[in-house]
Amino acid sequence: MADRSSDKLETERPGLIERILFARVELWVVAVLALTGCLLAIGFGAAVLDAEREDFQFGSVSRAALTVAEIPQTAKRILTGNNDLRVPNSDRLRAIPTGWSFPSGRMTGPNGYILTSRYDGTDKRQKIELLALPEMRLVYRWTPNAHDLLKSVTHIPHFAETTNWSDARFREYHPWIEQNGDLIVKDYDSPLFRINPCSKLVWILQDAGYHHSTEADASGNLWIPAVADKSTIEGVNGNFREDLINKISPAGKVLFSRSLARILIDHGYANLLFTLPADDPTHLNDIQPVISDGPYWKRGDLFLSMRNISTVMLYRPSTDQILWIKRGPWIAQHDVDILDDHRISVYDNGVQERAPRKPYFSEASQVMIYDFATGKISLPFDGPMKRYDFRSWVEGLFTLMPDGSALIEDPTAGRMVIFGRDGRVEAQYVNRAKDGALYQLAWSRYIDKARGDAILSNLRKVKCNA
Repeated sequence: MADRSSDKLETERPGLIERILFARVELWVVAVLALTGCLLAIGFGAAVLDAEREDFQFGSVSRAALTVAEIPQTAKRILTGNNDLRVPNSDRLRAIPTGWSFPSGRMTGPNGYILTSRYDGTDKRQKIELLALPEMRLVYRWTPNAHDLLKSVTHIPHFAETTNWSDARFREYHPWIEQNGDLIVKDYDSPLFRINPCSKLVWILQDAGYHHSTEADASGNLWIPAVADKSTIEGVNGNFREDLINKISPAGKVLFSRSLARILIDHGYANLLFTLPADDPTHLNDIQPVISDGPYWKRGDLFLSMRNISTVMLYRPSTDQILWIKRGPWIAQHDVDILDDHRISVYDNGVQERAPRKPYFSEASQVMIYDFATGKISLPFDGPMKRYDFRSWVEGLFTLMPDGSALIEDPTAGRMVIFGRDGRVEAQYVNRAKDGALYQLAWSRYIDKARGDAILSNLRKVKCNA
């Protein structure tokens, strides 16, 4: 009979893992490990703080530490989908039908087109659509593939939020349409792209992070706010957003670039920038080029809207002159438009941030008309905007159309309203998905009938692959 005593001893001998887990550890070893852990934690925290302050005294170590520290936030952002694009108080507009509706039965005017950009909460992607007025009939749609556009990026703008760089999150703000049906698009603080009618990339411009409005001047060049990767202002840290006034050709060339902060400092308005600590003092959200001469401005001048200092300015790039500047009565305003040779409109958000990230409204958002001839302000849509409870914490768009009706967009509420000259609602749109929630818009634009017809004629000649 075989002796199995050795086998029994082998099976009873503890394995390697058990020996490690149950090994006796000297107290001094525990103390050293604990101290080492504390020192590493302190060093990690210092590196994260160094990167957050943009000092980068530890070089790439700081950047790596910040990346690791942001893993929970990044994971949450990815896993929670697009809740930040969902309108949080969608029930407020529950009574309004989904899509376009016409409370008066039909819209009487004007003819023309509206180019819209909206987040489709059902398909989980941004869509750009050309609609024919007054029926609001969809005549063309672009659905850019963010992955295809972004794979051409070789330089990521400093302030870009790259967790938004996917088909499910990339948004094309205030698209501009060229005569051949090409679009100029960008997300917030992203490179600038030109895409063709089939949503394929034509060119990319990545010298800065482009954001907010896109407007054309009399020569067809585009004026677009941008933010510099690295500030040129003395004494600020790496988080300081230095807004740029950039003029871009349709071919994607930078024709003019000027620092807005530098303009204000050079002309004696540093008090608007540095009274309180701020990383984003101007928040340039609209550049409106002057198309024709008038008694108060000349062709080539620019109206600039600076949200964070509630200031609108008239600037002449050709001579580097500030012709006019006014702070308030608008608060956190957007969208300056030139109405005629002596009046401008300003979308007054009317929002106060009395506590961090908590908007406070003393009354509804408003459209203010400033008359340079009299120096007075009128509120032609005061009643309708109060009645329909416009409360735009950020963004906001106003367009006076040729027949005197007004297109007013509240992107963060996911709705557009067209008011007739009498203040009645002629048409309204809510961007509701199949889940019943509203999702944000990203700035529309009116296109007159003659130009829109020519664009549509060119679009109808396009053949795209399925």
